[in-house]
Amino acid sequence: MKLSEFAIVRLACAYFFICPGITYGIFTSRLPALKAQTGANEAQIGLVLLCFGGASLISLFSSSWFLKKWGNRNLLLYGSITVLIAVILMGIASNPYFLGLFAMLGGLGTGFVDVSMNTQGVQIEKKYTVSCMSFMHASYSFGGVIGALSGSVFAGLGYGFLTNTVVMLGIYFLFLFKAYRYLLPEASEVKEKEDTTVNAFIPFFIIFCGVLAMIAYSCEGAVAEWGSLFMHGVKGASEQVAALVYAGFSVTTMFSRFFGDRMREYFGDMRLCAAGAVITVSGLSMALFLDGAVSALFGFALMGVGLSPMAPVLFSQAGQYPNINVGKACAVVSIFAYSGLLFHPPLLGFIAHGYGLDKAMLVVLGMCIVLFFGMLALGKIKR
Repeated sequence: MKLSEFAIVRLACAYFFICPGITYGIFTSRLPALKAQTGANEAQIGLVLLCFGGASLISLFSSSWFLKKWGNRNLLLYGSITVLIAVILMGIASNPYFLGLFAMLGGLGTGFVDVSMNTQGVQIEKKYTVSCMSFMHASYSFGGVIGALSGSVFAGLGYGFLTNTVVMLGIYFLFLFKAYRYLLPEASEVKEKEDTTVNAFIPFFIIFCGVLAMIAYSCEGAVAEWGSLFMHGVKGASEQVAALVYAGFSVTTMFSRFFGDRMREYFGDMRLCAAGAVITVSGLSMALFLDGAVSALFGFALMGVGLSPMAPVLFSQAGQYPNINVGKACAVVSIFAYSGLLFHPPLLGFIAHGYGLDKAMLVVLGMCIVLFFGMLALGKIKR
């Protein structure tokens, strides 16, 4: 069956969404292995995560200049290649300092990929007048599932981080340039008004979307970057079982997002996200307060269901706001979102170092509650 132009372009863009997902999934699921490989403690792991988030912010702030210089398609390709190389290099890091250096390189690439892929996704929605951002972010989650599951499998077989990354990312790279050919060309991008007043003004609605994205990304980052260590250190799970945390989270996120575009039309964006926040609070409470590794795994997986609509809705809402450039709107939301990855998960490392990881995760629970009220408020601002 011959695919339509929309289907081909959507799949090409989705393939690039897989890139940060699969690399992030491998990195986070194998954090215990990287911790042992480099001899890092919890605070040093926190600093490594800080390097990743800080470098991501640098690339996000400079993304507008690079978008003008290279164009959306090229920046997406260059950023993806940078991420792939950086994660492979982590496999040869012999101490926390080299691990932090390679994390910075990965953060730079991830920032460029994040802006470019979301911009490309919103432009597809505008050109074909079809909602597809949930599908795009489902592809990111699919990458996370593949990456995290590979981490569990390779850990179970006794293979190190380097072997894990070379095999999985080498396979992904084989089809990267083919997907690149079908991205929306620069000439097809939506032409926005060049009025300087419009370009200089960032509406409060977009800023608030960014703040909520920051909270949502912080919660996702806490599960991804500390979930396996929480399972291993607090719940007493093996490294192989602990690696399943992000896999379970990503599986439920992925399947929820595959139905997300339809659910957005049926329930409405804000009601869907508010309900998701309630589910997120319930899942994390289960993981924190019930005994046993199985209940914790189920709770983290439930968080994936709750958080699944947040990023697609917030990027779509911001990107389709009238009289502002799509790339600029996505960059603003991305900057806030990666600020959450910059400050919150690394902060958990310092709290965990002083008070224990079980206490540090209570901060995440509080942020999930704030997310619920924030989504209700965003709906009122929009009206």
